[in-house]
Amino acid sequence: MERPTVLLALQGYATPYVDALQVAGFDVLTDPSVVPDLLANRRGVDLAVLDCDIHDASTVYAELHGTTPVPTILVFSDEPPAWAIGSNTQATRDEYALKPLPADALVYRLQALQIRYNRGARVDAGGWDDASGSEAATIGEGHVVSVFAPKGGVGKTTIAVNLSVALREQTRAQVLLLDADVGVGNVTSILDVPYRMGLADLADSTPEEWTDAAFQQAVCVHGASGVNVLTWGNDPAESERIKVDLLLAAVRWARAHYSYVVIDNHPSYDDRTMAMLAISGEIFLVVTPEVGPLRNAAQFLEVAREVGLGDVVKVIVNRSNHGVSMDDIAETLGKPVSAMIVSNGPKAVAAANEGMPMITKFPGDRMSADLHNVARLLTREPTAVQTEKSRPWWATLAARLSSV
Repeated sequence: MERPTVLLALQGYATPYVDALQVAGFDVLTDPSVVPDLLANRRGVDLAVLDCDIHDASTVYAELHGTTPVPTILVFSDEPPAWAIGSNTQATRDEYALKPLPADALVYRLQALQIRYNRGARVDAGGWDDASGSEAATIGEGHVVSVFAPKGGVGKTTIAVNLSVALREQTRAQVLLLDADVGVGNVTSILDVPYRMGLADLADSTPEEWTDAAFQQAVCVHGASGVNVLTWGNDPAESERIKVDLLLAAVRWARAHYSYVVIDNHPSYDDRTMAMLAISGEIFLVVTPEVGPLRNAAQFLEVAREVGLGDVVKVIVNRSNHGVSMDDIAETLGKPVSAMIVSNGPKAVAAANEGMPMITKFPGDRMSADLHNVARLLTREPTAVQTEKSRPWWATLAARLSSV
C-alpha cells in the first residue's frame, strides 16, 4: 500500500513534524534538492510544506509549480512573499499558514489538501494511490459541510438532519448525511431510516476492502426525502474501533458519489472530529444565545484559527429568539451571524419523536423556514439576517467571556 509523499521544507527543527506526519500515514522528504529529479522522473511528490524563510524558497516553489503543480502549504512569519501570491495561477491550489504552526495542525491541513485534490487517495478503497493514475479521474467534487458544536444540547443533530433534507428539496441533488458523532450521536434516532449496518461493521476490514460496494451496503435511505444516511453504528462499545482512516475513506467515497455530504460531528477536539472539520468546505458552528455555549464556541474559534480553519466557519444561532442578542454574539465571537433559527421546542420534539424532519412535518412553520435558510448558505444567497438591538443587561457579556 503506497503512502502519500510530502516534501517538508522547514527552517529549523523539523523532527516533531516528521514524526507526526509519519504516524498519520505520510512518507516525508526533508531535502528540497531531490524535487527536480523526482518530478522529472514522474515520481511522486503529492503535497508540500514550504517555509518561505528557507534559502532558495522561491526556487523550490517554482520547481513545485511546474507542468503538474504540487498543492503546497506556504508557512510564513508575517505575510506570504510576492512570488507566492498575486497573478500566479498555479497558486490556486496553495494554502497559507502563519508561524508557529503546531504539528497536529499541519497534519489536519495536509489531510484536507490530500482529499481536496486527490493526492495519493484511492477511490475504491481507503488505501493510497498515485494521483496521476486512471482512478484519480473518477473522484467527484461533492461539497462537504460539517455541522459542529463544542457543547452538546444545542440542536446540532437536528440541524444536520434538516439541512440534509432541505438541500435535497432545494436542489434535487444526491445528498449523504454522515453520522460521525461516534459513540454518542445517532441520526437514526430522530430520522426514520431502515438501519442496516454502519462504519463499525467495516472497522475490522483492511483498507483494501473499503470499496464502493462496502460503503454502499452500509448506506440506508430516508424514503420520504431521498436523503442517504451513513452512520457510524449504534453500539457505543464499538466506537473506539472506528479510526480516522475509516472516516476519511468514507468521505473520499462520499465526495465521489454525492453532490452534498453533510457531516454530523462529535462535540470534541479528538482526531476524528478534527479530521472531519479539516476536510470540510464549510463548518456550520451551532451555538445558542447563552453564555456557556458562546464561551465554548469562542474557544473553538481560537482552535479553528490556529489550524487554519477560521475562514470556513459560519455561525448558526439556534433558538435565536431567546437570550443574547445577535449583535452581542457577533461581537463576542468576532464573526457575523450567518443564519438564525427560532425555537419551537414542542413541534421540534413532536417531529423527532415521529422520525420526521421538522421541515417535512411542519413546512409552514417559521423554524422550518429558518432551517431552509441554513441550506441556502450552500445553494444560494440566504435572506439577510436581521440583528436585534443590544440590550443593556447583556452589556457585560464580553467581560464574562474575556477569559476564553
